[in-house]
Amino acid sequence: MSQPSTSDDRLSHANLATEGGQLAEGHVQKKAGQSSMLADSQQPAIVHPNFDPKQSPLDPARPLSDIPEPARRLNGQLRRLYGNSTRFYQPNADSLSKWSLIASEALAEHLSLLNAAQLIELPDSFYQNHSEQPLISTLSDMTLLDMSDIQQAIRAYPKLNRYGFLPIDNSTVTESDNDSNNDSNNDSKAQNSALLSMRALTKRYNPDELLNSLYADDWQVILQPQQFETGEGSLATDIMACSVAVHALKQCSTRKSINHSYSAAEICQHVRSYLLSQIVCEPSQRHAYRQIRLFAGHIIVAAYHLGWEIQVRADGQSYFNISSRSGLLTRYANMQDYEINGWSS
Repeated sequence: MSQPSTSDDRLSHANLATEGGQLAEGHVQKKAGQSSMLADSQQPAIVHPNFDPKQSPLDPARPLSDIPEPARRLNGQLRRLYGNSTRFYQPNADSLSKWSLIASEALAEHLSLLNAAQLIELPDSFYQNHSEQPLISTLSDMTLLDMSDIQQAIRAYPKLNRYGFLPIDNSTVTESDNDSNNDSNNDSKAQNSALLSMRALTKRYNPDELLNSLYADDWQVILQPQQFETGEGSLATDIMACSVAVHALKQCSTRKSINHSYSAAEICQHVRSYLLSQIVCEPSQRHAYRQIRLFAGHIIVAAYHLGWEIQVRADGQSYFNISSRSGLLTRYANMQDYEINGWSS
């Protein structure tokens, strides 16, 4: 009997190894093709320039003055991470309603509760857009004011504070009539200041977590800043709030006469809704925008900075020559317009 030759087995093993190598190489090329096709969806949010094939590598021996400018991508990283997720809100700004601009789950629950208690009445215009006016541009294009700009408005209106103008005291007209009224006026002013200071102290040292803005929802912090006001700071240092007001008002058209339909307090409600819409549309800037507390005094500073005509009444309300067709007034909601039975935001 002849022994079987082992050369055939060696050849067969070599052929199998060659075929296996070709299959493995083909599998690697297929994987590489798939990875290149999925690079846009599976690419990490933060990519170093040395590892990004789309960018030229940095030279380690470059001079110290050669500092590459970081590209401002805003929501680019969040868009890569979340994609088309419902929590990452990237709407079409042309057809958005007043509700779509500030829509959130927490606010929807609050409004449904108020609606069930018949404290508010939301019309169809709140859910449908009937205005052709464009939206206000994003706060990424905002230009910050200087403290000197705010000081100019304060010098022009010495009685202006963060909350607007104080009511004009008509009892002190002539010096002869003030003898009998000075004591009562001083007592009333002292009582008012004491009440304001006591309220500020109560809110400042109240350990209740519900009064802490850190635990409140975005809509509550933006639309109801008076609930979290502790009296700290002043109008002269509210640079961000005044800058937001200027950014919103400078995109509004004006009229020749004073519009008595919109006071500074009412315009402030619209600007607050605009600020809330920026939190919804730009979640990357959420924590920064939550720190901005808007009041009527910031609207007055913005109007003065833009050179608007301002009319102050005896009750402290101020009115401007703003047009009712502005996008700020037609596209952003004033939540106090929908209140009934004495509810206020």
